Amino acid sequence: MKFAIFDLDGTLLDSMWVWETLAYDYLISRGIEAPEDIRDKLREYSLREASDVLKEMYDLPERGEEINDQMEKVLEKYYFDKIQLKEGAREVLQAMKDKGIKMCAATATADHLAKAAMVRLEIDEYFEFLQTCKSTGIEKYKPEFYQLILDRVGESTEDIWVFEDALHSMEAAKKLGIKVAAIRDQSAKIDWQEIEEVADIVFDSFPEYLEKTSQ
Repeated sequence: MKFAIFDLDGTLLDSMWVWETLAYDYLISRGIEAPEDIRDKLREYSLREASDVLKEMYDLPERGEEINDQMEKVLEKYYFDKIQLKEGAREVLQAMKDKGIKMCAATATADHLAKAAMVRLEIDEYFEFLQTCKSTGIEKYKPEFYQLILDRVGESTEDIWVFEDALHSMEAAKKLGIKVAAIRDQSAKIDWQEIEEVADIVFDSFPEYLEKTSQ
């Protein structure tokens, strides 16, 4: 491994609990009676795409961009103050740095939210750069998102790994020949069987990953 691509939410950050109720809480705050399983209908969409879907589903007067901005505002208090790293995340980043492995962060979360959490949790220094869907205009379930990283890094795909919890992102990376290290997150439980088939290595936690790769 010469380069590692790290997803943030559900991988390095213990943050998926925030996303699980975001759309529901947003709709309730607007006086809209929403089903508790609304997240299931939106789970493969980015926040921007989900905003358009919610607009259509509930005939909201705002434009999709405005709904997106309103929900990002709700997310700020979590990324600025509350979300924490997953157990062992910092240790994995440090171990890779010690080995001379370069890294980047790749996320569907808005730049200002991702940067705020990374700086607060003091992990920003580990990464060569941050790539987001918002800055590229490309969703993470599209191989083109990862191709941008390949073009920037200039390493052979056999030397690049992506650390992910979401199946659709793993599948996009695999289409380019990037190896996948999958961390199980409860938010992706429904996909675990497929994740085990797609990923090159699967682990429940970063301490387990360190134990597996040190043998």
